[in-house]
Amino acid sequence: MWAALALAACEQTGGVLPDSGRAPDAGPDAGGDDGGLDGGLAITPPFLPAAVLASLVTGDAAAQLLCANDFRHPNFPYDADLFIQVFCGPYLDGGAMPVPHSLSELQSMLGLGFTDSSGQNGVGGNPAFALSGHSTAIGTRFVSAINPHAIVFSPLLPDGGTPADYVSVAFVRGGEFAEVAARDPTLGTLVLYLVRFTLACDGSDAGCGFADLLTPAVESGWQSVTSYTASTQINDTVLDCLQCHQPQGTPGPTILRMQENSAPYTHFFSSRTPGGTALLGDFHAAHGQAEGYGGIPGTLIGQSDPALLAQFVAAAGFGAQPNAFPSAAIEAEVEQSAPGQPAVNVPMGTSATWETIYGVSQAGDAIPAPYHDVKITDPAKLAAASQLYQSVEAGQTPPDALTDIRAVFLDQGVRDMGFAPAAGLDGKGLLAASCQHCHNSQLDQTISRARFNVENLSLLPREVKQEATRRLGITDLNDPEMMPPPLFHTLTADERQLIISVLGQ
Repeated sequence: MWAALALAACEQTGGVLPDSGRAPDAGPDAGGDDGGLDGGLAITPPFLPAAVLASLVTGDAAAQLLCANDFRHPNFPYDADLFIQVFCGPYLDGGAMPVPHSLSELQSMLGLGFTDSSGQNGVGGNPAFALSGHSTAIGTRFVSAINPHAIVFSPLLPDGGTPADYVSVAFVRGGEFAEVAARDPTLGTLVLYLVRFTLACDGSDAGCGFADLLTPAVESGWQSVTSYTASTQINDTVLDCLQCHQPQGTPGPTILRMQENSAPYTHFFSSRTPGGTALLGDFHAAHGQAEGYGGIPGTLIGQSDPALLAQFVAAAGFGAQPNAFPSAAIEAEVEQSAPGQPAVNVPMGTSATWETIYGVSQAGDAIPAPYHDVKITDPAKLAAASQLYQSVEAGQTPPDALTDIRAVFLDQGVRDMGFAPAAGLDGKGLLAASCQHCHNSQLDQTISRARFNVENLSLLPREVKQEATRRLGITDLNDPEMMPPPLFHTLTADERQLIISVLGQ
């Protein structure tokens, strides 16, 4: 659910493009930002075909699934987690399920509403919050300093602990969803939810445009709203939360994820660190000082505090993170290799410490490692996107002229950012780097994805390998069977052939 911190539903449902799921030109320069990289690599846009979500139930069927009694709560739903109490209480009492019509309304329903826009982070009735300029979760290519990941969560108690029924909401613009994590005080477990919503533009012939999804417009005017738990339908889709949040496998414990849980919290906005200050500057260059983001008032954005988030995660019992990102060591090595860092990220920095955690993730043994540099953006692309965004928001440029402001990544760094596998891998290495995280022995073996287990490649039936080969040959972004899903990884044609050759052995 979170970013670089990766909490979330390994995250995003998102990525259905602004034209209601029709893919853009997916030619050599698909996405317009990273075409023509090494070996024919062309990073695809952050895209998830609408058909991927078609199997998810909606309406009353979804409500019944969400609110089904597990018979482990003596007073269900009122002794379950806060999300179930708020949404299922009225429904099971014979009324209608509450419908939040905006992100701020959802936050308020869960006790995370901002009551004092001139106050402080996590005190005086305000929830706590942090913003991140880089994500390693499913929505990784949605997130940058211009379009950050916002995490709003329950403030710590005076004794430094978390409330028994703590809750958090994570959100990034670009998709029609929010992510919720809530603790069940009766069972003492963490439960993850995906909240999908629609906008009025979804009913138009053109569908939703970038101005509908990447500006404040996406945070309000919600139409139909449907919620799912991670352990019902979501875990049998590419949106599976548990592949990130159950690192010990199913049925292991579900945990909060925050890889960057030590100072200086490399990719988080913060006025207390050089890197965090640089990211705040890039955000304000596009959004100004007054515009809010992720339900957080604009006047408070500068108070983003990753230390609060790290304390929250630790107090919840998840301080030990698999393949954690040692920020201090990595930042020191990056700055030594490239003295202009973090404010100036060209040339890229290097870090031997980072190479270690990157190798673990590329071997398929952990979720992706966050990028080594503070900034993931190309300075020229970011400046152009910021200027256009400002012009649209000021009414000087028509909204339909807004392009995809997420397309600001630094070309040279896209492999290190995890958008594509490391260069030079053989077929087996590519399978591990691009597929093993989602196809392994630890995930729920009852779901369809478990049939293709990269860890047991020699034991796979021929028909399973043939099906994987067929899907690797798909190049149409609109096809929900494309493998790997374009939202996650990009492969060159040669890399696809290397994997196919391994599957044919």
